Amino acid sequence: MLSDVRIDYPGDLNGLCSDVALVAEKAERTKQGGFLCEDVEFVAEVISRGTGQNDYGPKKAAYATAGVAVCLIVDPYQGKCHAYTQPKDGGYHVEANVDFEEEVDLTHTFLGLTFDTSDFARD
Repeated sequence: MLSDVRIDYPGDLNGLCSDVALVAEKAERTKQGGFLCEDVEFVAEVISRGTGQNDYGPKKAAYATAGVAVCLIVDPYQGKCHAYTQPKDGGYHVEANVDFEEEVDLTHTFLGLTFDTSDFARD
């Protein structure tokens, strides 16, 4: 699990630092010490003031284009978690929206887990 590590994704100006990224277990570092976007399996972004348009827009599109299996956006302004799965053709084909106070169910993904959002702070 990585945090705030730059990974190059497809497209222009897509050297992105996800809040959290999970790379494949067998992923190897590049000569520059980073990872390939093809090795990223999961990303999580937490919306902060001024980042929403980027996180919901170009970053999510870059993750989908790269084939990142699960993209989770935690939005304290909406009080929701958005889980995106099944990347194809530059977009995600499945979206689940969960209010804070509920569990995010990712058991249908390779992660095979749920997590509780009852302690997530709203802004």
